[in-house]
Amino acid sequence: MNQAEENLYRKVKSDICRLIFEGTYQEGETIPAERKLSEKLGVSRVTVRKALKLLEEERIISRVQGSGTRVAMYYGARQGDMEIITLVASAQNEFFASFLDAFQTEADKQNSLVLFKQKTPRVPLEKCLYQIYEKGIRNIVLWPENLKLEEKMFRLLRGLGLNMVLFDSVDGGSYADAVCLDNSNAVKTLHAKLRQEGCRRIGYVGWEAEGIGSLRVREEEFLRLEPKGKIKNIPYQYHNCLHTLSKDIVSDTLRFMKDYDGIIYAVGELGITFEGYAKENYVHKAGMIGVLQGGEELGIYMVEQDFEKMAGQIFRCLKQQNEGDSGWKASSYHMRGKPQF
Repeated sequence: MNQAEENLYRKVKSDICRLIFEGTYQEGETIPAERKLSEKLGVSRVTVRKALKLLEEERIISRVQGSGTRVAMYYGARQGDMEIITLVASAQNEFFASFLDAFQTEADKQNSLVLFKQKTPRVPLEKCLYQIYEKGIRNIVLWPENLKLEEKMFRLLRGLGLNMVLFDSVDGGSYADAVCLDNSNAVKTLHAKLRQEGCRRIGYVGWEAEGIGSLRVREEEFLRLEPKGKIKNIPYQYHNCLHTLSKDIVSDTLRFMKDYDGIIYAVGELGITFEGYAKENYVHKAGMIGVLQGGEELGIYMVEQDFEKMAGQIFRCLKQQNEGDSGWKASSYHMRGKPQF
């Protein structure tokens, strides 16, 4: 077979996958016969037959004599490799840059090439992930942050053969693994330290972002430890631009903080910002999740995310997803942080 012929039937395979992804052919439905597909796609029946053979080998369709060809996707592990991994995120900041460094170090050990794709607001997440799939890449690590995740989308991508791990997500559902900080333990560790330091009134400053599971778990753990505790949330629109906070938000938050002799910050950037504002106004103790430059100088107790362990776990997840006989099932892994005090 010459290269032109191979490219053609692989394009037909890709065209059929796209029709499945877009919902033209759905799970369990019969797709058109070879003759109709060849007319629809403008290729010979021989080319269609070869493309269907590939799809059957990849367990995306099932062909039964006398019953036709049906979409019958497989959702378990497939035999594959980890030569290329795409890391997808909606933004870059100091937190993500630290993880990226650790992930790249682990990738070098595993002899994997890491590609970074920044997801822009104007491109829907499902389209962004499918574009990667169309390039023949089958391993994705996604930092969802506040992106809306739909189980239906992950089911479809898994069925087409995409291996997925969600970073900094408490739960990946039934079709993707999830690796994140043990958020409850991090809050518990900071709370215990503040108590040890004599704090009796502890408040919490976080982000107003209901869609981010890790932030929700941190708040829930704080309220479990402090049933009468109060939370002050900052609008999430400022998460990459805290220097643009209005004077009203800063003043209101500092007034909230003055009622407490201890403050737990959901993330390091909030801790650095508001401890910087508060240091000349009153004396209190503070703890934050994440290690950022300036935290030690401000006397903040910190819990560091163990990015090296997280990166190692992500690669173990991808390895299992690439082993056809592994019996893989989606799981969530919560990795304990390292106290820095």
